[in-house]
Amino acid sequence: MAGPTQPDPGEKHIDASGVDMKYVDDADLQKMIKLRAHHDRAMNNIMVLTAAQIAQAGLNEGDVAHLRTQITEYREVMMFLVASRQLTENLQQTVHVLGHEIAAHIGEITAQARRRAKVSPDRGEILNALNQVIDYQLAPSKKANLTKLRAKREAESGSGAPAPAQDKPGTSKMAAAKTSGPNGMTRAAVAEEEAPLSAAG
Repeated sequence: MAGPTQPDPGEKHIDASGVDMKYVDDADLQKMIKLRAHHDRAMNNIMVLTAAQIAQAGLNEGDVAHLRTQITEYREVMMFLVASRQLTENLQQTVHVLGHEIAAHIGEITAQARRRAKVSPDRGEILNALNQVIDYQLAPSKKANLTKLRAKREAESGSGAPAPAQDKPGTSKMAAAKTSGPNGMTRAAVAEEEAPLSAAG
């Protein structure tokens, strides 16, 4: 790697603090002249012109010098842009991988906790301690069940009656306070008995 101020694609540390940032309104973008394919060839031609060639072509030396400065700046900005795009892509892929692994582990933890709650006298405490995790994991199955219930009611009544409102995060039956239910079970334990066993919902 060349370093933060001259980053290669994939460089993690990019220091573009020396770039003179320029800003354009969205409305003005369509009016701007775009560089076309093979513009590098034209730029290279400008960069290698000799003083004699500049004079022979009747070009202004100051204008050529200014253009060369802009070309150098453009290439520097493109270097940062390419490196930052690759860094963004690498970060996005890392997020995908970590998200996949986290989702899998959440599913495993949910399944394990619910299995333990099935046979433990402390089922209410187990479920309440992990209520946010379990709510998250079971949300797809709850949504699917509500959709099926809505479709069934609409088919039976033909009135298009709305389905019951979904629980808000953290307010499901499993997150309820320990109020006694059938056989002295907590609400969370009752919800555990009613919920599907699949960790994936």
